Amino acid sequence: MTTLFYLLGYLAVVGFIALACKKLKGYLEDSPLHVRWELYPVPHEGKKSSYGGSFMEETEWWNKKRHIEHWYDIMGIIREVLLLEATFKHNNKLWFRTYPFHFGLYMLMGGTIIMVICVLLEFCGLNPQGGFMMFVRNVINVVVLGGAFAIVGGGIALIERRKNDPNLKAYTTPEHFLNLGAFVLFGLLTLCAWAFNPCGDGYYGLAHEFIRNMFTFTFAPIHSTFFVLSMLVGFFLMIWIPLTNMQHLILKYFMYHDIRWGDAPTSENEANQKKINDMIGSYRPTWAADHIEGDGTKTWADVATSDGIKK
Repeated sequence: MTTLFYLLGYLAVVGFIALACKKLKGYLEDSPLHVRWELYPVPHEGKKSSYGGSFMEETEWWNKKRHIEHWYDIMGIIREVLLLEATFKHNNKLWFRTYPFHFGLYMLMGGTIIMVICVLLEFCGLNPQGGFMMFVRNVINVVVLGGAFAIVGGGIALIERRKNDPNLKAYTTPEHFLNLGAFVLFGLLTLCAWAFNPCGDGYYGLAHEFIRNMFTFTFAPIHSTFFVLSMLVGFFLMIWIPLTNMQHLILKYFMYHDIRWGDAPTSENEANQKKINDMIGSYRPTWAADHIEGDGTKTWADVATSDGIKK
């Protein structure tokens, strides 16, 4: 059973990477041209974004070289990811529920990254009993405790809101409750592993042993039932996330940079020009609206240039 536990861990890591790459590949290659939001302010407009302006407000903007403020873009996505800025501004009541949940996830993900780096540094000669590692040990134990509490509290609050908010109930499916419930369960098991821990180094000791064993292919038993159970739920979530609406974790960059903030003129975007040409030349509308006359035999180009189109 111990060997199976580690094999499931490898499968979860490889599966998450493979499914994430598949989602990204599908988005980049197969997604149709999105409907542009044309919502301002857009961060890469720089100082113009302070009042919702854009390069199009300048006279003869099409004859001028466009300057994009990439630093503002970077800061915009950082604020959105780390602070959920848009949710705070436009749905404050939801923010107080979803932010603890997301921040708890960030804490646990950040702690995992730190643990992996520390194990790699140990392979390079870092003293695992040195002062730096003692500091990291204390930080990880605090981060895991705070992160697990935040996930449980935020997850329960989000479940309660979806059950009782009439504006959300209409759009809530069993999948939403499964997703949130799985994270709450993961958080509860993590808290139990933290509290009922036979390892003298606290939760850090369990996580350190597990990650080191994963790197060295040492299938040694982990002497904490709660830790093993929490990892099994974590393995499930790693495979499950790319398959559900939680995949925004993977696609968030593109949702903002390519969709919400994508305002490049079509005349300057060869990829969009090609998509538009392909659409109007091959898509055959079957709309029932009389003014379209979409009987399924005409392309969009035919419809747009037809003399018989009804006004």
